[in-house]
Amino acid sequence: MAWLIAAIVFLVPLIFFPRAAGYILLAAAVILGGWAIYEWMDNTRTLAEEEKVTIAATFDPVTCAAVTPVLTRTSNGSDWEVLSVRFDIAVKRRGYSNEIGRLSRLLDDQPMPPGARTQYCYALPTLIPPIDPAELEFTVPVKFVTFK
Repeated sequence: MAWLIAAIVFLVPLIFFPRAAGYILLAAAVILGGWAIYEWMDNTRTLAEEEKVTIAATFDPVTCAAVTPVLTRTSNGSDWEVLSVRFDIAVKRRGYSNEIGRLSRLLDDQPMPPGARTQYCYALPTLIPPIDPAELEFTVPVKFVTFK
């Protein structure tokens, strides 16, 4: 919708004031270029802060209950307050590269000020074939952080 409004705002003067077309197009290019630079800088800053939010997953039946032995620890190393973190946990067999299971669309929605940590326990996904939990490795391939 914003693109339609912007097109109307710049196209109407082009139709009614054809002599000023160069100035109108220059103004449009400056405004759109400024907006693009601002979005690029904001995105770069946000991605840098997202990288400071870390998630570690381990098999820990001592800390967690037997039905939910996968422990995740989320740490906010960012300078910004985190509202929520959505992530996946990939399960691999030690020494192998392919995934044998995945916990998808997990959510840590506890607000975390800078330096805070949270931990949650999840059930182990169904593994085919069954594998000894000591042979499992956990990685976080997907992570989306929402800041306040």
